[in-house]
Amino acid sequence: MFDLARAHANGDRYLLLLGSDILLRERGIVSALRTYPGPVIGMSETPAAQNANRFFDHVLRADYYDERQALEAVQQFERETGLRPGAVVPIIEMTVHVSVAVARHYDLPRLSDACLARVRDKHTMKAAFEAAGVPCARHRLFGTLEELHQAARELDFPLVLKPRDFAGNVGTVRVNGPGELDEAYVYCRDSLLEIAPLYGFEDGRFQAEEFVTSTHEVSVEVANHRGERTVVAVTDKSKAGAPYFSERGQLVPSADSGNEELRRVALAACAALDIDHGLAHVEVLVDGDRLSVVEVAARPGGDGIMDLIDRVYGFSPYDLHFGSYTDTLDGLPAIAAEPAGMGATAFLKAPPGTITEVKPVHDLTPEEVGLYITAQVGDVSRPLTSYLARDGVLECFERGQSDQRAFRAKADELARQRTEQIFTVEAEHDPS
Repeated sequence: MFDLARAHANGDRYLLLLGSDILLRERGIVSALRTYPGPVIGMSETPAAQNANRFFDHVLRADYYDERQALEAVQQFERETGLRPGAVVPIIEMTVHVSVAVARHYDLPRLSDACLARVRDKHTMKAAFEAAGVPCARHRLFGTLEELHQAARELDFPLVLKPRDFAGNVGTVRVNGPGELDEAYVYCRDSLLEIAPLYGFEDGRFQAEEFVTSTHEVSVEVANHRGERTVVAVTDKSKAGAPYFSERGQLVPSADSGNEELRRVALAACAALDIDHGLAHVEVLVDGDRLSVVEVAARPGGDGIMDLIDRVYGFSPYDLHFGSYTDTLDGLPAIAAEPAGMGATAFLKAPPGTITEVKPVHDLTPEEVGLYITAQVGDVSRPLTSYLARDGVLECFERGQSDQRAFRAKADELARQRTEQIFTVEAEHDPS
């Protein structure tokens, strides 16, 4: 147990941080420790197993995807120490509802129940967009294959199928015509069932949307606080093509950073969902002057986007996120607009097969500021259909760089070279 004196000096309060032990979210811990005057506490089913947990003042033992278990752990800690959370802050998607449940019990700043219903369900989200005039794809719900066929008759092909309440491209697949519906349904359903035990999902929560033609996709990071909203940064997404649209990396600043209509639409999307605390991650398809909001997450953007913004603009967006949830912001500050350079992440993807060797790399270039390997010997490398298939990530930064296309190509080439250096893969043999 940590020294309680700091907590006592802070009114017996601590900051509860949910999800910052995940790769590329750890810098949230740094911001919390820097900006919060009391202890910063995490949560994990296995506190000793996650390396990032060693940076918290203390870690509660509980599943932070389970709101009942999480609240019980917080209450038990209160009985043992007399300490109560002064703020409960979500960092990843599947902790948003848990943060609301714990904060509601202690009457702390939180997203409203109405907001939670909109941001955690893509159907109510899209309905809110439509009501507010935010551009988005037409959609229909389905649970069974029969319902999917009925939904498809009410929409125009091509379609995109996806689970209603998850992220990271899990289960997302394009369908070009009626003949592909059955196979796409099985893929979408099986993808959700693969992760269902971890998150407590139920089968049958899916959505079909009309495919929106676009030249590229960006994300807009928005800071929200008690009715105020401001754009923090715009990120270029590198994506694989159809049918899965998996994300291959991120780049800051985006070539669309000065697109005023994009910024307006992103702010309008957050307003339509009533997001009034913390950072939100707004994904938007761009095709010239045409914009279409894919979805909004009421938490900081993942894939190292917060770290890229920190390096490029010289401030941590997490500071705004915590300031909103601790209610210590005196309005939203002006956001730095001049980048010091360019930053990118690129995901490593080993060839299909069984990984037989993972070799260290020591000869990183000056542009490579982080290399993290997630795959292990014995893992089966599968096609890049979602974030679940990534084998590692490379972070790059170059001061003074201003050419997005050239820097994206450089980061991708470095990631390709590192993938070849690191992984030895034994391809699966075709018995035929």
